[in-house]
Amino acid sequence: MPAYWLTYKPLSAASPRGWPAEKLRKLVRRFEGDPTNVTALWRFASHQSGRVGDRIYLFKQGSGPRGVFGTGEIVEAPLLQSDPTDIDQGPRYRAKIRFDRLVNPGQEFLIEFETIAEMLPATLVTTRSSGISVPDDVAVELEKRLPPRLPLLPTIGSELADDPSFDPDSVEDERERAIRAIRVRRGQPAFRAALLEAYGRRCAITGCAVADVLEAAHITPYLGRLTHHVSNGLLLRTDLHTLFDCGLLAIEPVTRTVVIAEALKISSYSKLAGTRLRQPEEAARAPSKRNLEKRYREFGARHSL
Repeated sequence: MPAYWLTYKPLSAASPRGWPAEKLRKLVRRFEGDPTNVTALWRFASHQSGRVGDRIYLFKQGSGPRGVFGTGEIVEAPLLQSDPTDIDQGPRYRAKIRFDRLVNPGQEFLIEFETIAEMLPATLVTTRSSGISVPDDVAVELEKRLPPRLPLLPTIGSELADDPSFDPDSVEDERERAIRAIRVRRGQPAFRAALLEAYGRRCAITGCAVADVLEAAHITPYLGRLTHHVSNGLLLRTDLHTLFDCGLLAIEPVTRTVVIAEALKISSYSKLAGTRLRQPEEAARAPSKRNLEKRYREFGARHSL
């Protein structure tokens, strides 16, 4: 997956175009309070290549400790636009970023510079631009070194969630797992309510507006409360949710169009093939490209695509 290097340099006499530290602290506090859809505009040099869903790494430059302190993905492609909150308020190419990890670099880092200094190209360390491409091999290594921590989301008790008893690594019980999940769909009201709001109470594939038959589908199957994240969900009509969970329907992650299994091509569902997925009005609530890719790979492996 394409990845980009975003930079942050604290405002100082030596860096008059840097970010005020308090502005960054406010962003981190917002993330800590509501990590499900915190976004920010960020200057983006590679504006011709950056695409929705591309991975980003946020790196602190300047004097003092350095390192990666944020990760996320592009949710709105780079546009020539102003940002009134930026000290450099003039029109610049900026992309909207949704964070999945973000800490205060004045206190800690996700990855300290010293641990990755030898693997980072000098262009990433010394760049004066934000939003330049990260080599694929470097991105792979960065992912390996990220700590296994995710933002804490609002708690949803086990009695309100999908059946947590299944083993997500077991191929044998995949079908049984899907069937159990179908039975307990209404047991995730907070997740469903968030998706109903995000998609304007309409099915993400058909546009069906009958709320009683709309359900919250996990893109990455339920693995505890951290998967109850709007970007890991689709609002689907009941029958489509069942097909999605049973691996008979998937979403191609680049074009975001519906792909169906061979068994459905002689059914009434054949007309759904190629349908473009409806997007939430707020880009920050759009489905994660990484999650869609993972689910699509599983679909492809099952159906030999």
